[in-house]
Amino acid sequence: MSYGQILLFFFMCWLSYFAYWLLSRGPPNAPGRLSRPVEGSVRLEDLISKKHWARGETVKIADDGSYTANISRVAGNTFGENANRECIAFLVPEDGKASSDKAVSVVVDGLRIGQLSARDLMPFEVMLHGAGLHAQVTSCDAYIGGGGTGADGKKRHYAICLDVDWFEA
Repeated sequence: MSYGQILLFFFMCWLSYFAYWLLSRGPPNAPGRLSRPVEGSVRLEDLISKKHWARGETVKIADDGSYTANISRVAGNTFGENANRECIAFLVPEDGKASSDKAVSVVVDGLRIGQLSARDLMPFEVMLHGAGLHAQVTSCDAYIGGGGTGADGKKRHYAICLDVDWFEA
């Protein structure tokens, strides 16, 4: 066997192993998107807001890094550019949890992009109950900025801010 035939043999072995590895992983999962709606849950694509919060103070979103792919899809910035998008965010209370540690997801364009921080969760729940909207979906104005690539070539974090007035009557 010649040197070229040996290289071709190893390349074909590697290629068949790579194809097996790709096929054995299964289809990729889209992060944060429900494949099928769970009984009693809200479809994230068809959200209807019961109340739109007025503009007021800036509220930052708590993100542990698990929604970065969703944020980049929603931001719509190309590689290297900073995001600059104003949009409507839906605040979706999660069901099935105790009221003391109940999470509120922030959804834009049918994708979860984060959760309300523990600091902002208490005023949100108080005003939600005060308005008679116990565990209902509400909306507010939002801004997505940042992202892109810094001068050092590293990816920068996104900044997501909600513009709400929790103490609106």
